[in-house]
Amino acid sequence: MGILPYWDRNVDLEIDSWVPYRLDFSPISINSMYSEQLGRIATMALALDSELLCVDGLTTGQAGALFRQNIFDPERKLRHVGWFSMVFGYSKAMEKLIGFFTSVFPGITAGLALCGIWDRNMLVDELKTIVMVSDKIIFNEFGCLEALEELMRKAGNEKSSRGFFAEKFGYRRFGIPFETDNVIHLAISDALYNFELEETREILGPAPEVPFPKRNIEELLR
Repeated sequence: MGILPYWDRNVDLEIDSWVPYRLDFSPISINSMYSEQLGRIATMALALDSELLCVDGLTTGQAGALFRQNIFDPERKLRHVGWFSMVFGYSKAMEKLIGFFTSVFPGITAGLALCGIWDRNMLVDELKTIVMVSDKIIFNEFGCLEALEELMRKAGNEKSSRGFFAEKFGYRRFGIPFETDNVIHLAISDALYNFELEETREILGPAPEVPFPKRNIEELLR
């Protein structure tokens, strides 16, 4: 298996009908309208063959290129009940970076998940994503974004020209499907992990699949 485990559930993102998905001429600038910091993170994510799809938190609100309607409706931007989370498009380079980041920054966990992009009841796309979720509802969102930006900058992605070309000529989204994973190998890895002792697991690393944190009040009350 790779660096990050798999979440034991899928995630869904619902977008408005007018939001451009397949071809986007402002994947960076729309994030910069939320904050200059998110614009920089979005730029460096493209340099890693990934994309910042969504940020959601108590203080950050819901932001990202797929949620540009929140710019025009500030109250909607802050309608959030749940844990801090970030969703990135999958790439091996981003998986490696996020894997290191979550190992050194406290209070946040990352995993891979199948993400469905929905326009009301219509499935627009399904893609493999990297999902970071805070361990608790009270979380240092500002510190997390600052540390992530600094790590991405140190990885040498700040001067990439991909963001410039994406804004000038348009960014065509294409998701990496889960079919790229060998499901037989994943099943074998999961079965073997279940037979292992705790001491062995500490040596071999994280489980192939981990439980997704409860995300909202309704789930906590179940």
